[in-house]
Amino acid sequence: MSAQDNITVVQGFIDNVLNEGDLSALERYWTEDMVWRGGSLGEYHGLANFRKFAEANATGAFTGMHLEPQRFLADGDTVIALFTNSGVNTGPFMGMPATGKSAKWNGVGIYRIHDGKIAEATFVEDILAMLLQLGITRLPSAS
Repeated sequence: MSAQDNITVVQGFIDNVLNEGDLSALERYWTEDMVWRGGSLGEYHGLANFRKFAEANATGAFTGMHLEPQRFLADGDTVIALFTNSGVNTGPFMGMPATGKSAKWNGVGIYRIHDGKIAEATFVEDILAMLLQLGITRLPSAS
């Protein structure tokens, strides 16, 4: 597959599964033995385990979640997506009650494509920026 074909796979996953919430499309974009590494949000091996995680989060902590790609970079079977994520915290998140506040934060996703599907992905997101916006945590005073 070309670099553009691989970007199209990632863009499709973002549009259909993440932004539209169509979890029935997971099989279209991910291999059965996939690996998802989400940093502080955990690591999942296999599509069945990832589906459980995705289902729990689809109706979970945030309403109106939207991932907006800012830029894609592709090299061989690897696609890097620079993105902004946003949503309103309307349910418990990381053990904390809902705040009702909006948050917007940056992230990077590194995807490996195999035979037209995502085989593994690793994400780094600015969770601290999100937690600060939600009022869940604050930085210590400089004085």
